Amino acid sequence: MMTLLKYDFRRNWNTLLAGLVILIIAQVGLSLFVSEVTGIVLGIMGYVGVGVAIYVKMIKTYTSNIRSYNRRLLPVTGLSHVLSPLIFGALCGLGLVIIFATHAYIYISMKLRMNMATNIDLSGLHVSDYISLLLFCAWVMVFMTVIIFLSISIAGSFRWRTGPWIGIVAFFVLVNLLGWLENIITTGRFSPNEMFRYTEESTGIAITANGVLWSDGMWGSIVFEVIVAVILVWATIYLNNKKVEV
Repeated sequence: MMTLLKYDFRRNWNTLLAGLVILIIAQVGLSLFVSEVTGIVLGIMGYVGVGVAIYVKMIKTYTSNIRSYNRRLLPVTGLSHVLSPLIFGALCGLGLVIIFATHAYIYISMKLRMNMATNIDLSGLHVSDYISLLLFCAWVMVFMTVIIFLSISIAGSFRWRTGPWIGIVAFFVLVNLLGWLENIITTGRFSPNEMFRYTEESTGIAITANGVLWSDGMWGSIVFEVIVAVILVWATIYLNNKKVEV
């Protein structure tokens, strides 16, 4: 797997480096030449845009790995073709989160002259709340990515031009079917109300952190999704080895 991951980074390194440089220059320009509110909004949009671009690049990397003749000749297992793009996207996403956190710390500490740790405590959101939210979002992204990978492999199993459309239909069928099964087997999916409580006061809307409530229903939902993810990965590997043509 490390061999394939090395090739993935080598192939995308110039694009990643160029995107990082553009992001940093854009954020510096927004901080110096744009008003505070506009700069914050555009800055967040910039990070979101880069995150979407990384996700698309991860999907394209997976597609290239299973359809490229040269990639299929590498002495790696079928599982590596699934895990390598996931690790590639996870490392790039983690790097983006670190850059965003560093940028936020510098902006709050130097420009706003505020203590970031103190303001986090005053907001009622503790570090564990942020970590729980990030971990939950990361798992949702991994689970959805596994479904997308399987849909791409299903599309690649058909020679006809309708293959991509079959993959799109397969994706929506899988999402709705798995959601329906999960709601039947468990007590329901995660709700944002489990983490935050919203109250309306005379001064506006107050947000209080409850923390992630790791109830039996939520644990059951996660266990169900882990089991389903393993089955989906197995099905993806089978299609890549037996059905997908390069």
